[in-house]
Amino acid sequence: MKISRLSVLLSALALAAAPATELRLMAWNVEWYPGGTMNPQPEKAAAQTKLVSEVVARENPDIFVGQEVRNWQVFADLAAVVPGLRAVVVSAYRNENGSGLWPQQVGIASKLPVEATWAEAWKQTADTPPRGFSFAAVNLPAPETGVLLVYGVHLKSNRSDGSGEADAANFKMREESAHQLLKHVGEMENAMFKGRVRGVVIAGDINTNQDGQFADKTLEILTTGGFHNTWADVPQAERLSWRGSSRYKATTFDYVLTKGLGTGKARLAEAPEGASDHWPVMITFSFPEVKDAAAVPKVKPAGE
Repeated sequence: MKISRLSVLLSALALAAAPATELRLMAWNVEWYPGGTMNPQPEKAAAQTKLVSEVVARENPDIFVGQEVRNWQVFADLAAVVPGLRAVVVSAYRNENGSGLWPQQVGIASKLPVEATWAEAWKQTADTPPRGFSFAAVNLPAPETGVLLVYGVHLKSNRSDGSGEADAANFKMREESAHQLLKHVGEMENAMFKGRVRGVVIAGDINTNQDGQFADKTLEILTTGGFHNTWADVPQAERLSWRGSSRYKATTFDYVLTKGLGTGKARLAEAPEGASDHWPVMITFSFPEVKDAAAVPKVKPAGE
């Protein structure tokens, strides 16, 4: 049957006019939460908890991707300051010597039900990065609207001995993380959630940026793989997500990268001094209601 241009246009207009579901996502590195250091005093932990909780409650996210949280319980308690928001996955990365949990984990919280969640370390390679990722397949409000795939990450830092060799190793680790993320996204799109993916989000502290400050190609790998950089068209002065220090100037470390969700822009949210050395990153996604499951837009597989 031949489909006229008019019928295609009318279908598109009907979809555009349909009620839309809006989701607010927050990504925030909360700096050794709670306490701001590896081994904080109880009063420091209480002070930071109060400041961070007030910000999260004010911003009222539907999905919250938190980095540098100490464990499941502290992240669950933090998410609970927002009515209906609950922790659905928190990583459990081990210390290098295997003696216990590393006190910088990555968690995802959601107001919406989730179909699947897990966290895993990066696969062993010649350039194995530290940590890994947390993942949640979030069910959008009506069953026929599909799933939103959410990845929480905290990529390799820029700590080194100052040598070019050590810096290059950091760059390779971040790039390896990007390659592994794209592979996992492709597996989710083409197998586990085939035909049901409405969008994909990678959110967190990636420790690099688009400004030529670092030599790695992490962002380029992800954007070439089909992801939109929500900071792409935002002036540098408006996206300095890391506050800086006495040794280093403020810069952009925290990103929300999207696929199949248009070309939206992120923004920084206000947070008081003492809450974290990073600013929260916020973005809102809009999903038109889809009555026909066959009309769910198909996200192009990663890497194609």
